[in-house]
Amino acid sequence: MFRKYLDHGVAAAWGTAEATVFFIVPDLWTSWLALHNPRRGFATTISALAGALAGGATNYLVTQRMSPEETEKILTAIPGISQSMITDVEHELDEKGWSALVLGPTRGVPYKIYARTLAHGNESFTKFMALSVPARMGRFLAVTGGVAALGKLADRRGYSPRAKSLIFVGGWTAFYIWYFTAGPGKSDR
Repeated sequence: MFRKYLDHGVAAAWGTAEATVFFIVPDLWTSWLALHNPRRGFATTISALAGALAGGATNYLVTQRMSPEETEKILTAIPGISQSMITDVEHELDEKGWSALVLGPTRGVPYKIYARTLAHGNESFTKFMALSVPARMGRFLAVTGGVAALGKLADRRGYSPRAKSLIFVGGWTAFYIWYFTAGPGKSDR
């Protein structure tokens, strides 16, 4: 029982942290759990979503009390976020409207930039929160489900739990090396 609470507590806290200032996605946790137990991993996506919504709301509301320059300075201090990424989100929201919020995180653009930009634009908080559900949950489910499927495939191929874990760590490490060196928004770094 304690393990279940721990799983969900970590997912919720990680979701909150990543929606504000942390730079590693909670999908890492939910997919780790799903690698060995898909049901356990999928269950924690709900907690990661709840945390992301809490973090998104906090980000939005705090941002409204700050200047765009202040929030830009905070965001660009976070690994993986550049000035060009912030500018791209501003233009994308101007051109595509609310669909940019839903689709952006699928391209590796941090949700926290959308929260900041929409808050400075005095856009509807209620609409922001409602559209944050598909914006966050779509990716949580896709990543967690993808890793769960790979875990099942590895089981069928006879991989040991240790081998699966090493592949998992290698995959996420490779992703973050790419993300921090060549990923979205690296043109001004």
